Amino acid sequence: MGDDEPTAGPLPYTEVTDEAYAARAAAGFTVRELGFAVLLSGQCPRCDHSMSNTLVDDLYRRVAPATAPDLGYRTVLCECDADHPARPDGLRGCGAYWTLRLEVEA
Repeated sequence: MGDDEPTAGPLPYTEVTDEAYAARAAAGFTVRELGFAVLLSGQCPRCDHSMSNTLVDDLYRRVAPATAPDLGYRTVLCECDADHPARPDGLRGCGAYWTLRLEVEA
């Protein structure tokens, strides 16, 4: 994973993205539709810890202006429960984020 590979101990919390994160997540995450939401589960492409992320798609669509088409792009954050040094209080994950395009049936 390049410069983010730990030499000893867990990766420090860093708000960072990389184009490769989305590709790794798209290839390795499972997607489960929950009616009004989508549950993404898999390994964080930065820290490799298990995580899940719930996207409440219907709520986004209800408040979106009619003139702005919803192309299905969503920002996903690492929400692992592992300890990451320098993480601010009240936050979860390692700080990684990436964008995925979700195709949701109407």
